[in-house]
Amino acid sequence: MKKINNSNFETIQEIISGLKFNYEASSAIKKEEFLSSWEDIVGKKISKFSKLLEISDDNIATVVCADSFVANELFYEKDKILAIMIEKAEKLGIEIKDVIFNYKRWKELTNEEEI
Repeated sequence: MKKINNSNFETIQEIISGLKFNYEASSAIKKEEFLSSWEDIVGKKISKFSKLLEISDDNIATVVCADSFVANELFYEKDKILAIMIEKAEKLGIEIKDVIFNYKRWKELTNEEEI
C-alpha cells in the first residue's frame, strides 16, 4: 500500500511491525497447572461442586460453584482458601490478588461444556 504524500497516516504494515506480542507459552502452561490444582486447594468433596475457572488479567481468580450454598461456604473460608492459592501460585510464578465465587456462571458452563 502506498503512503499518501504529505500526510501523517501510517500504513498497516508500519502499524503491525510496531506491535509487540508478549505471549509466553510457559505462563499459559503454569496457569493451566494452577487451575488444575483446585482439588488440592479445597479437597475432593468441595471440588466436585466447584471449579477454579480462570485468572483474570488483574490477577483475580474466579471459582464457579454449583449453587449459592457452595459459593457461601467457600466465601466463609475465603481467607484460608486465598492464602493457600497465593502460596501455590507463587511457587509457579503466578500472582493472585483475590478470589471470587460465582454460582451463576456454573449454569452457563454446564450448558456449554462438562465440568
